[in-house]
Amino acid sequence: MHKGPIWAIIVSIIAIVSIYFLTDIKENQDIQTINKVIDSDDNETISLFLDSIDEEERNTALSLFQEARDSQDSAAVEALIAFYEEKQQYNFAAYYHSLKAEITPLASNWEVAGDRQISVSSNAAYDVSFNEMLYEEALISYQKAIDLDSSNLELQVKLGSAIVDRSPQPMQGITLLLGVIEQDSMHINGNLALGKFGIISGQYDKAVIRLEKVLSLQPENAEALFLSGEAYSNLGMNGKAISCFSKCKEIVENEDLKKEIDAYLQQLL
Repeated sequence: MHKGPIWAIIVSIIAIVSIYFLTDIKENQDIQTINKVIDSDDNETISLFLDSIDEEERNTALSLFQEARDSQDSAAVEALIAFYEEKQQYNFAAYYHSLKAEITPLASNWEVAGDRQISVSSNAAYDVSFNEMLYEEALISYQKAIDLDSSNLELQVKLGSAIVDRSPQPMQGITLLLGVIEQDSMHINGNLALGKFGIISGQYDKAVIRLEKVLSLQPENAEALFLSGEAYSNLGMNGKAISCFSKCKEIVENEDLKKEIDAYLQQLL
């Protein structure tokens, strides 16, 4: 079987079909929650960036931050986020989504904060230490969203998946994901996340069971089809693998991804 960079391919599929892998998880007592947001003046990475731009823009950013922090001004924090996005500093913008959620503490705001933070924190173009901090902030954001909406299984999936993907203790996330399935055995994103973990950990038979549930509800789920093809091929079930890869190729639009799938198919034919 062609052993291409499966994680890169999975990420490509996610980007193409806009699939979010969400899974339900029980409250995680090991994830520390905090009630502070880094001050621009105290964070070296942000300070270095502000020192690199002209004085007027630097003063604008600092003024917006101080107004948002001191006056709990939601308009100011929105403007601050927009400022950093305009500068293509999406890591700083993602971080200040936590300040937005602190000012307006809705589950939806904490969820958006977690989404932005987990996405940007894997971007190698940004400072490594800041990315690591941003990943931890994402876990906190998801947990705070869950605290406000504990019945939302999709929030729990996001937290569980984030832990599985990048935490040094992935089984903690697996336990959370399994908790989702206990509540809803046909939960699409919960089964999808566990199916992906089955592929990565070499538990292909278990992965197939999870992914079959997803495809029974969403027959054209591109990621589930791709993962199923990978699982079946490693189980020696080439006919089913070819069928899954072929259908996945019909659905996705990215030409580079189609070429990668072709490489898989050539190995199976």
